[in-house]
Amino acid sequence: MKTILTATRLLVITLISPIAIQAQNVPLPIPGPELGITCEDISVQPGEIFDLVFQFDNPNPVIQWSLTLNSNSPSNCQFLSMNTGAAINAFVAANGWLPTGQCDIFVIPSQVTALMAFWNTPPFSSSIYGNEIYRLTCVAGMTPMEVTLPFFAFGDFGSSIGEISSNGEITVTINDPSVPEEPGLMRGDVNMDNSCNLTDAINLLDYLYVGNFDTSCADACDVDDSGSVNLADAVNLLSGLFGGGFRLEDSCKPDGTPDLLTECVGSNCP
Repeated sequence: MKTILTATRLLVITLISPIAIQAQNVPLPIPGPELGITCEDISVQPGEIFDLVFQFDNPNPVIQWSLTLNSNSPSNCQFLSMNTGAAINAFVAANGWLPTGQCDIFVIPSQVTALMAFWNTPPFSSSIYGNEIYRLTCVAGMTPMEVTLPFFAFGDFGSSIGEISSNGEITVTINDPSVPEEPGLMRGDVNMDNSCNLTDAINLLDYLYVGNFDTSCADACDVDDSGSVNLADAVNLLSGLFGGGFRLEDSCKPDGTPDLLTECVGSNCP
């Protein structure tokens, strides 16, 4: 265990030290061609009411954005309502409620269209207020299928960076109730206690190099979903825990990637 703790400390120092130097000497990065507005694919049951959660992840303050989402299959994915997410709510709490017309949300169920707009406000920074900007509540149809929802996003970062636009799509999978669901897992939750923390990193190093720790969910140890468990998974887990840049999943999901790792047994994931 002493060897594992020493290796863990070295990895943590290696991951954290460059971050501290960067924060002092390097200006905020300029975004690439992608705006940074995303929404994860989702798997639901027929007739289920669910939320599509839109995230904005860009280190630069933005003064305007708009997002348009459409569905060409209204009977299989009906939009019900749109609400501001935790990040916009935090922005409003810090700056006062925005005047009418400056943070508008439109949902047109008959056309299966949602439009979200945010403009002419003090700059919004996801690093200050968080990432969750909108929640679109929908209801799934009764026919098992995949529904593709294309969206277009636009953002204005001011004179120093300019305007950026991007396209994306969300896949809503309506499951067949007659087919049993695969067990869920949280990547990085090595000891399967429904959380990712330093204990998981220590257990993963033990599993890889000592052999005192055994796991009933190798896929949870496969942090980067590469199909195998190795040192890179331990490095990525520590990176995600201590701000090194790797993004850990914070929810339970079935393993959608074919690999040779054994199926999880005894998972506590809901």
